[in-house]
Amino acid sequence: MAKVDKRRRNARPSKYKPRSPAQLARKRELWAARSNDRGRAKRIDEEASLTERLAELETALREAGQDGIHKQRHVTPLEDIEDDAKRFHVLKARVERLEALWSINKRRRETRGKIIIGGALLAEAGDAHFAGDDELLARLVDILDRRVERVRDRLTVRELLGNVPLALRPGGDLDEDAESALQAAGEPLPDFDVLAETALAQEDADALVPSELDPDYADLDHAWRAA
Repeated sequence: MAKVDKRRRNARPSKYKPRSPAQLARKRELWAARSNDRGRAKRIDEEASLTERLAELETALREAGQDGIHKQRHVTPLEDIEDDAKRFHVLKARVERLEALWSINKRRRETRGKIIIGGALLAEAGDAHFAGDDELLARLVDILDRRVERVRDRLTVRELLGNVPLALRPGGDLDEDAESALQAAGEPLPDFDVLAETALAQEDADALVPSELDPDYADLDHAWRAA
């Protein structure tokens, strides 16, 4: 095999013509246009997804009785916003706003549901007790004994159920008082009178409203309380 002089080989002229400044500028323009097209396509997909989510949230909140929110929120319809970037940012902000409101609504509905379930079970156990059947009440006490650990919570439950045979701490004696149970469980002894007064004083202030999540939602507080 004949040897090739590397110096002569590297000195051979390239078969590719060098690009002119105009060609290089054109290439950069094409790359920029392709990048813009990809960004526009991505934004269109995100906008479609956000529009679908906005419709879902609006429907869910209307079904939950929050019509007042939508009447106050729609200042400018999305279809009237001609600038694509502005319309996308407005849409995204509205979805985030309704996501926050739906989160508040969901927590309130869950809390209300738990209260309803607990109230129904207590009523059923009470009716059965007066009819001479304590099977359901005994079942409830057994569940509470296994599920509730804090001394304060067990004391509250025991008093609510009419001083049922429920120890103030798991594995504790039925005759053990609250102070002894708290000390044995390693929990600090609270001032129950102060706790009761504080709870009564803050009862009306505990309702969660949109402005507590974000000050920008303050305009929705009135509709939220009225719902």
